[in-house]
Parts: sequence; structure tokens; C-alpha cells
Amino acid sequence: MALELNIDFDEKLEQLARIPKAVRLGVVSGLLVAIAGGYWTMSYQPAQEQRAELVVKSQELQRKLNNARSVANNVPGFEAEVAGLERDLHLALKQLPNRKQFEDLLQDISTAGKKVGVQIKSIDREKEVRRDFYAEVPFKLEIEGSYHDLARFFEMVASLPRIVNVGSMNIKLDRESMTATTLQATGMATTFRFLSDEA
Repeated sequence: MALELNIDFDEKLEQLARIPKAVRLGVVSGLLVAIAGGYWTMSYQPAQEQRAELVVKSQELQRKLNNARSVANNVPGFEAEVAGLERDLHLALKQLPNRKQFEDLLQDISTAGKKVGVQIKSIDREKEVRRDFYAEVPFKLEIEGSYHDLARFFEMVASLPRIVNVGSMNIKLDRESMTATTLQATGMATTFRFLSDEA
């Protein structure tokens, strides 16, 4: 059974023509406003919000890319800085070793004494004093030599790669002759070492 639509378009147009012009304009304006509002709500506004989110994400990604590029461009600089820090650490470990190297220090002190003509009478290690991350290693030192030889000896000890603090020394006359004066110096000195990962 076919449904027949008998719509007389001419009659409908005449009915519309009879509606006052102001009402027709109001209805058309209302329809246009409704269409525009629907477009704004359903399409334009969500698209703008999505666009704003994408702009923020794009800016963040651009910042990350710029940071990555600056790091990539500075890799040689960073590598040089790391190498410099490793050299500084190596020098620091020579001055403040993380292992017990007292015997090496004794050898260095003995060598310094022989070079300047100072006789090392005794070097006696005392008990370590532990601090936060390092230990003080005190030792009693007894040496003999002329005034100038003693001065050169202490200068050589001060220039050793390992830190050695010489405390107050008791200096007294040992022997005196027409040709030379020998002094005897006795006192405490201290070196240091890292405790590192010791238990």
C-alpha cells in the first residue's frame, strides 16, 4: 500500500506569504541562531578546546626537543667536564687515599729525608681517629739534621701528593762542633685516608 503525500506547495507558499514579514524574519533569524549555536556547541567549541590542548602539548614537546638538542650539541662539553671531574677525583684520592697506604707514605718521607741529608730516627704510627668519612692517621716523627736541612725536609713533605700535616715540633740541640750544628726534632704529624666502604 503506497503512501501518497498530497502537499500543495503553492498553497503553502501563499500561507507563508500571508505571515507578516517581521515574524518571518524572526523565525528565520531564530533558525539561523539555533543552527549557529548548535554548530558552536557541537563542533566549533570542542575543536577549539582540542586545538588548545594540542598547542600546549606541542609547546611542551618543542621544549623537550630543544633540551635534547642542547644536550646533544653539548655532548663533547659534558664529556670534557666528566673527564675533568675524574682527574680531580684522581688527584683527591692521591691526597686522601681510600686505602691504607701508610707504608707508601713512610717510603716517601724516607726518600725526602735522604735527598736533603736528614736522618730519620723513627716513625711510629699511632692509633687512627675515625671521623665521618675519613680517618686521621697520626704518627710520631723523630729526625736529625742541620737547621737548613730540616727546613728543606719539611718543605718536601709539604709538597708530597698525599696530605701530611706536621704539628708542633720539639727542636733541641743534638751535637755542635766548629763545622756543623745538628738538631733533633721530635713531634707529631698526621695524614688522612678515606674510610670508603669499609665495614
